[in-house]
Amino acid sequence: MNADMLESPANILFSFADGLTQETLVPLAATLISYPVAYIPISAVQTSFLAGQPLDVYEAIVLPATPPTSPLPTFRQHTLLMFSCPCSLAERDHELSPDRITNRLQSQFQERLAMIGLSLSIHHRVEILERVAL
Repeated sequence: MNADMLESPANILFSFADGLTQETLVPLAATLISYPVAYIPISAVQTSFLAGQPLDVYEAIVLPATPPTSPLPTFRQHTLLMFSCPCSLAERDHELSPDRITNRLQSQFQERLAMIGLSLSIHHRVEILERVAL
């Protein structure tokens, strides 16, 4: 797919076989939209993950590059993406540490957003949830 997209970036159409499950489609979607981390379900019936596990939660928020000066309602902020990664993975793999993930998100989006007068703020927190669902 990547080779096809690089060869002809316009008007690319892909068709998938019928019957694909979340085991295949979730990691594919994560790859296509460049998420740094994706949970890969172990079966088509699995609906929750990582109960009670500490998670690094990231939220990338788009903001105006300069504060609005007009009293008219303007663009304030928008969550571009939000995802989590088990803290235990970041402890084992430096590429998944909060500093590295934050830097990767900034480098991936900031330049393009600046071209249209926007900036990016990355928020990181650690959460423990009863369940994480797709």
